[in-house]
Amino acid sequence: MSDKADKDSEPTGTGGPQRTPAEKQALGKAAFPAIPNDQKDISEQKEPWWVSRAEAISKWATTVAIVGTGVWAVFHFYIAREGQTAVTIDIVSSSIPYNNNGTYLVTFDVTLANNGHVAIRANREIRPAYTDKDEVVLYGGDLLVRRISDQLKSGDMVAWFVDDHEKSPKRADLESDLLRIFRADDGTTDFWIEPGEAYHLTSSFVLEAGTYLAIVTFVSDRSSEDLWRRVAVVSVPVQATSNVSQSTVDTMHP
Repeated sequence: MSDKADKDSEPTGTGGPQRTPAEKQALGKAAFPAIPNDQKDISEQKEPWWVSRAEAISKWATTVAIVGTGVWAVFHFYIAREGQTAVTIDIVSSSIPYNNNGTYLVTFDVTLANNGHVAIRANREIRPAYTDKDEVVLYGGDLLVRRISDQLKSGDMVAWFVDDHEKSPKRADLESDLLRIFRADDGTTDFWIEPGEAYHLTSSFVLEAGTYLAIVTFVSDRSSEDLWRRVAVVSVPVQATSNVSQSTVDTMHP
């Protein structure tokens, strides 16, 4: 019997000692212990409450910033028109006898003031600085002087452009470059006005006694239609300092 008992206790087959299901489960737990909750994959953990709140606040702040920027742009560039240029032209004339033949040295003192919020530069090109089918303006800061006929009748209109498509300048008109001292080495005009600045520019002609029209044109480099002008009536000899009231004309013709 002892031999039979020994045979029964020996392992059978090649798979090692046979184990019950309970023993196998116990051995599995020992070999692969459970992972503590604090060591599980972070992706399985629930995000803190403040993360979702921070994301919502960030999206709200971005939206407010975009809307605020749009409102700011509309106010400054469309309502307040801060991007628009504004030039004021003022003309003061004076005269002194030139010789004994009845001629006078007439000086035109022109003030250009920048009343806008951006710098403005004169057109660099000269001869011409501006042209269209009716007129040619030679300089970015241009002065034209024309004698008014003494043959006019009562009620006749006096203006630089009387008829539609009237040509300018006329053959007898006198023209001067008010910005002639602001020339670059290449011969072009190099002149600009910062916001709030004003420049005094002068030009003089020897004129006979009579009544004249003077027109000052400032041509900007921003576009071919961005120009300002002022027309004044000048009597020679000038009895007293003639101060032409300030005016801004943002059109092609006065």
